[in-house]
Amino acid sequence: MRRGGRVLILLGIILGLVTAGGTFLALSSAQPQVQQVQTQPVVIALQPILDRTEIRADQLGVQQWPEPIPVGASSRPEELVGKFALEPIYQGQVILPPMFIDKTKINETRSNASYVIPAGKTAASFAFPTIANAVQAGDTVDLMLTLSPGATLSTAAARPAATTGTEGQPVTQLMLQDILVLQIGPWGAAPANGQQSAGGGEITFAVERQDALALKSASEQGSIQLLLRPAGDHKLATAEPVTLQYLNKRFNFNLLPAAGR
Repeated sequence: MRRGGRVLILLGIILGLVTAGGTFLALSSAQPQVQQVQTQPVVIALQPILDRTEIRADQLGVQQWPEPIPVGASSRPEELVGKFALEPIYQGQVILPPMFIDKTKINETRSNASYVIPAGKTAASFAFPTIANAVQAGDTVDLMLTLSPGATLSTAAARPAATTGTEGQPVTQLMLQDILVLQIGPWGAAPANGQQSAGGGEITFAVERQDALALKSASEQGSIQLLLRPAGDHKLATAEPVTLQYLNKRFNFNLLPAAGR
């Protein structure tokens, strides 16, 4: 083969290689580039959360979520612990504000009263002739009950002293202790300045059902008054029933039994 022919063949090979390389580069540049997705941490449910229950820390977790994240999503589980679920929340679901309510908001708006009743309790409302302004929602109180079957003693000093029983006499005793006050007045609206006027009104207590029955009966058959407990004091006390004999002996009234006793 002549030298000129070999040169032409070599040039053809080189040209083919250059063309193939250009085609490869063109195809490579035409491939779409993979973009990195931006994410943000959001709080999700690690396990199902029942509606009308308090959200616990072990039910929550944080997961990276592609932007844009849902409006109102939180990245801090501690912000949701203790809130009340308004609807069922499913595992893996992002927890959003319409799904829960704050207990503080319930107290402020006087709505959704059933969410602030402690477990095992029920809400019982009773009217009282007078309510001290000191008692507020969230306080705990003791209830004093006075039953008055009928007075049998008098102050007649001329009659000889005698020991009598207490049948038929008024008696006062601690009835229920450490009772949570859920609300002063109606749930529909907050009282002025957050207080109930001294003129009387309705109090809603959180009590066990049997205690609610006892309180209902006591309110119809006797007189009930409240003792406000110091904040944080939940110790139960033992008290002696107070009758006229008790007062007579302790405070030295020197009352004598009525005639015929």
